[in-house]
Amino acid sequence: MLKKNEKMASLRGERSQKQVADELGIPVSTYAMIEAGHRFPRKELQLKLSRYFGVTVDELFFTENDHETRTKPA
Repeated sequence: MLKKNEKMASLRGERSQKQVADELGIPVSTYAMIEAGHRFPRKELQLKLSRYFGVTVDELFFTENDHETRTKPA
């Protein structure tokens, strides 16, 4: 199960989810589900969101634990 994207929520700041969604040209429900961790966006939307917030896709969607888990030898 996905967890809430705290990074997106933090970067959104005082803007409403609707405002961000409108600026990105996506449905509010899509944005809200991604931020809440109920949905993981396709690559195109990952890139659009990362550019909007001025961070990399990795910074926005992957935690240090995700990276460590994937890079540790079995």
